[in-house]
Amino acid sequence: MTKERIEKELTKVRQQLAQLQAKEKDLAEQKQMAEDAETMKLIRKYKISSEKLQLLNKFSEDEISHLLAEKEAKTEKEITLNEEKTIY
Repeated sequence: MTKERIEKELTKVRQQLAQLQAKEKDLAEQKQMAEDAETMKLIRKYKISSEKLQLLNKFSEDEISHLLAEKEAKTEKEITLNEEKTIY
C-alpha cells in the first residue's frame, strides 16, 4: 500500500468512527428516554405522588449510607481481628 492510500483509508476509518460514536451517543440518549418513560408509566399507574417519590429517594439515600457504614465497620473489625491473629 502506498502512503496516500493508507492516509485515505485512515481518513475513511476516522469518519466511520465519528459516525459510530455519534450513533452510540444518540442510542444511549434514546435508551435513557425509554427508561424514563417506563418509570413515568409506573409512577402514573400506581399514582405515586411527588412527596412519596421524595420520601422513597430519601429512604434510599439513608439506607445506602447505613449499609456503607455497616460495611466500613465490618471491614475495620476484620482488620483488627487479623492484626490480633498476626500478633499471637
